[in-house]
Amino acid sequence: MMVTGILSVQSEAITRVKRPPVVIARVLAMAIAAAATVSVPPVQAARRPAPPFTLTLLDGKTLRLADLKGSSVILLFWAPWCPTCNAEAASWEREYREWQGKGVSLVGIGLLDNRAAVERFMRQYHLTFPTGYDADGSIAKAYGFTVQPFWAWIAPDGTLLRAAYGPADGEELDAAFHTLSGR
Repeated sequence: MMVTGILSVQSEAITRVKRPPVVIARVLAMAIAAAATVSVPPVQAARRPAPPFTLTLLDGKTLRLADLKGSSVILLFWAPWCPTCNAEAASWEREYREWQGKGVSLVGIGLLDNRAAVERFMRQYHLTFPTGYDADGSIAKAYGFTVQPFWAWIAPDGTLLRAAYGPADGEELDAAFHTLSGR
């Protein structure tokens, strides 16, 4: 069986060039291997005042970092098209529900897409934690955002404890909640 898909132009006519599946598989394997060798940015320097922000939540309310003073906070930056974010969204909601009211706030910040896509993502995964849309990326930039998912841990006194790329599956998020709550 031959696979078609690569186009070539020959004297004003476009023809499909047939490539055996093995060639396509090798090219795909090389692309995956190259992507796997991309280095992930290190944890950002922390132990500094967390950058203040004002975020309009999807429900229309306004949230400022100052509103959360006295509570530990996890800011979770994500994008609707991010495969890791899609894979982990259900665990974010489980952890939010488990830790809700226990002194740690989870705030989602959707970005790198449009507000409608962020709202669809929230509905698709039945996410109920407070989430806003960082339209211009200014909040993400202030926290040293590199790639998503990206999360920042903030102590009750407003100190940024950690800001880093990282999949935030249930186990890792649970560990963050435990660390921040002191439990």
